Amino acid sequence: MRVIVDDQNERTLHTRSIALFKPPRVWPFGPMLHVPSRAEVLSAIQGLGAQSVAVVGDPVLDVYLLGTTHRISREAPVLIVREDSREYRLGGAANTAANFAALGADVRLVGGIGHDDEGRTLVKEVEALGIDAQYLVRQSTGCTTTKTRVLGGGLHTTKQQMLRIDRENTQPPASADTEALLTRATEALDGVSALIISDYGAPENTDLYVELARRAKQRGVRVVVDSRYALRRFAGVDVITPNEPEVEEALGVTLQEPEAALDAAARLVQDLGLQAAVITRGREGMAIATADGTRTLLRAHGGHEAVDVTGAGDTVTATFTLAWCGGASVVSAASLANCAASLVVQQIGVASSTPGELEAVAQEDLQ
Repeated sequence: MRVIVDDQNERTLHTRSIALFKPPRVWPFGPMLHVPSRAEVLSAIQGLGAQSVAVVGDPVLDVYLLGTTHRISREAPVLIVREDSREYRLGGAANTAANFAALGADVRLVGGIGHDDEGRTLVKEVEALGIDAQYLVRQSTGCTTTKTRVLGGGLHTTKQQMLRIDRENTQPPASADTEALLTRATEALDGVSALIISDYGAPENTDLYVELARRAKQRGVRVVVDSRYALRRFAGVDVITPNEPEVEEALGVTLQEPEAALDAAARLVQDLGLQAAVITRGREGMAIATADGTRTLLRAHGGHEAVDVTGAGDTVTATFTLAWCGGASVVSAASLANCAASLVVQQIGVASSTPGELEAVAQEDLQ
């Protein structure tokens, strides 16, 4: 059976709604393909509400240095960039928290930061968005993870990223800091709808995240995990939202075809005892499997090329979780998250979307 995709994607789309690819007219996937309706997405938006969530993970401070390039250095064959401005944004788990805040949630951010200027800046940015920062722990050793991007260009041209400088911890946290993090994180579980684990790959923290997921499940709190390198450690959580390369590494497979992605999602659900696995596939959309055996493909939303995919996974995790906790089905929540991702990848750097923006996309692009 072949499913003919409707013509709605052939028309001009809302300028703020972008896609990771333009879908083909014919999808040979049979009933597995899901084309969300306007009513479905609007209903998921209505369910977002003012819910409380706890986000635990690795907070990152993103620094953007924007400047003008005007000549080659005499010291080395490199461009000289005259700094014009500097911006601070939240990255890592902090970006996940920022996405929840933009959607109207009450957010508690748990993670370790350093006793440094970057840590103080991160806290300031977190509090400016209305995110509860009292659960952040200033660790006795190490630094605040910072990613500095240098963007340069001509006076009247779009700035392009030229260089990224990462400042990361190179030593494991002290045992007292780990205990403090676990204590703060456990306290943050009181009264929340969901725990989101944003595991960006610091191996020394994985055991802590696994233990926290166990404690959350004991309390009846839903657990959603986005883990870069340790997916298989999180057996028994509710939902995972990995991207395709993370799944390939976790399962030792290559996912080239949609059917293979669906098989991988179903395998993760079975192996880990999940309610659902939502695999993001970039320009190919999403592959979703649920515990009841349902397997669903979603095409990427919109009709334009991505500008910057940084942080799009955080947007998917936040939007999906809030919609799902608000009563939407797994597929409907993923459809809304798909729309949200199409908005943020049009902007340079990490970004978030609001319910109003999502409603505008649904009204403009869906039938």
